[in-house]
Amino acid sequence: MLKAKICLIGEAAVGKTSLVRRYVEDTFDDRYISTLGSKVSLKRVWLTSKGDPSKTIEVQLSLWDLIGERSYLDTLHQEYLKGAQGIVAVCDVTRYSTFEALEEWITAAFHVAGQVPLAIVVNKVDLKDQIMCLYDEHEPQERAERYGGFAVWASAKTGENVNPIFGQMSLAVVRRIASPDVA
Repeated sequence: MLKAKICLIGEAAVGKTSLVRRYVEDTFDDRYISTLGSKVSLKRVWLTSKGDPSKTIEVQLSLWDLIGERSYLDTLHQEYLKGAQGIVAVCDVTRYSTFEALEEWITAAFHVAGQVPLAIVVNKVDLKDQIMCLYDEHEPQERAERYGGFAVWASAKTGENVNPIFGQMSLAVVRRIASPDVA
């Protein structure tokens, strides 16, 4: 079994906790409760080898949901980000400022964790009708590609594209640290 630490970063109230809860427990709660420090959740996944479908790799994901306060980037977050093997940077589709802030979050995370696999998640796509400042649909992917990562538009509320976020991240981490031929 391979163990992988994945940290979720981004501004407060973008839905980091909701994404983890949807992925791990397949539940959603509309109530907002601010994360204090970090919350760690575990989830096991199995990946199949591209070259030999009879071979599978079990991966235990340790999902670290970090407090959404940039003021902690130079202190608390550095401790939490140590040893991260993947970063999920989350923004809110209804607040463009949360996307703009990801630059600072990602730079700080890479400073501590190194150039690990990155996913940029535009969360809350179920609220598209409330968008104030329209995102260019290619902007998240373009930013993710600058860092060698990928972007996903998702909804923790409906579950849309939540599993693919963590599936792609698991695959990227395993390819990077263990086995490049995993499907």
